[in-house]
Parts: sequence; structure tokens; C-alpha cells
Amino acid sequence: MERQQLKRVIRTLWITGTAAVVIIAAAAWWLGEQHHDTHRDDAAVLGDVLVSRDGRTLTTTARWAPCQTKRPQLQARESTDTVTVALRETTADLRHQCASTDQQVSATLTEPLGQRRLVDAGTGTTITSFDAAQLVGPHYLPQGYTQTNEIYDEPSTERCAPSPFNRTDTPAWTRFYRKGSARPSLAIAQVAKAAPDDARNAPASVGGHPAHLREQASSRCLTWYNGKYSMTVLSQDPPLPTAELLRIANQLGH
Repeated sequence: MERQQLKRVIRTLWITGTAAVVIIAAAAWWLGEQHHDTHRDDAAVLGDVLVSRDGRTLTTTARWAPCQTKRPQLQARESTDTVTVALRETTADLRHQCASTDQQVSATLTEPLGQRRLVDAGTGTTITSFDAAQLVGPHYLPQGYTQTNEIYDEPSTERCAPSPFNRTDTPAWTRFYRKGSARPSLAIAQVAKAAPDDARNAPASVGGHPAHLREQASSRCLTWYNGKYSMTVLSQDPPLPTAELLRIANQLGH
């Protein structure tokens, strides 16, 4: 083969190889971007919904893990008679292992919810919300505990408080607390349902109402009915002493 012909062959192979590398790299980048940015805007709202005192902020629960590229977002579409909510979620990067840090997410409305119907975009069902004006909060917390938007869910075999990912037909809401920067380990749940007091096997009292203590392998919870709401104070990993749960419970108020 003549020298000029050989040079042309080598140049052609080099150009072709470079182009192939560029194409492969571009394809890998595109697939990576598609993987990381894949999302859905109409994921169902699984948990209960809290409406702020001014009626303009909606809060619910969402599953999230740090290997997802973006935190989930609650989105709301407003009309004159309805507010439709949906979760915007990104897919998890399965190339990495990461622990879940499920949390509460919020959306702000242009106008207060008022008498408008709250609708789940994923299922088309009406959501029964909880009015934040009805929430009671702790006037006492053990030292170092503060409220957090991170949440935890109990194992189904040990459930004491309502599941944060199982929407109820009655107004319900759970607040979560943690010590320092640790994961949440204390929860206070409030459900608007009639649950008659049962003095049997009720070793304590909260506000004059029989309180039932349940101790599990890694948790301890106190439940009672105050005549309007079923209340739960739950602690885990490691659970607070019963005396502390009772102190929290007896100092709940507006």
C-alpha cells in the first residue's frame, strides 16, 4: 500500500474511532440524565393531609431516599371548587444503596382551601384533611428533642400510631420529634374518631381518661381517648421511660 493511501486509511480509522467514543459518551450521558431525571407528576398522595391555620399550606407525607436525585414535591392545582394534589417524585438511583429518610412535604395555595374539595390526582378520591387549628402540641419535651419533618413508620407487627402512608377517612395527623440530629424517635398522633375509654388493663390516666400502655421490642406507646380525639404518644430506639411519656401526654395542649 502506498504511503499516501496508508495515511488516508489511518486518518479515516482515527476519525471513525473518535466519533464512536463521542457517540458512546453522549449516549451514556443521555441515559444517565434520563435515569436521574425520570419522574412522575401524578403520584398518589398516600398519607393524611394537614391544612395550616390560614388554610394556605397543605402538608402530607412522602417517601424519599438520598439516592433519589431530588426530594419529592407536593403540587397543587387550584380551581374555584377543587384543589387537586399530587406528588412529584424522581426515581431512585439503584446503583447506590441508601437508607430511607421519609418526610413531610408541603405546598402553598394561592387562596385558602376554604370549602373547596381536596382531591388526590392519582386516584380521584376526596381527601379528608386535618385542620391545624385543632392540633394539640407538647408543652413539655425531653431535653434535646425538637420537631422535625422527617418521619418514621412502625413495623406492621408493632403498629400503635396510624401509619403515615395509609390515609384515613377521618381527620388525622402525626407530629414527629428527634433528639439532636438523630433520626426521629418520638411521635404524637391525633385522630378524630370515637374510641370509647376502656378502663380495663389501663394502668395510667391522662387528663382523667384511662391510658393504655403498650410495650414492644423496640418501642413504647401510650394511647387514650379524650372524648374527641384518639391520642397516641409513641417512642422508639430506645423508647423513653413510661414516666416521660405520661409527662408529655399530660402537658399536651393548644
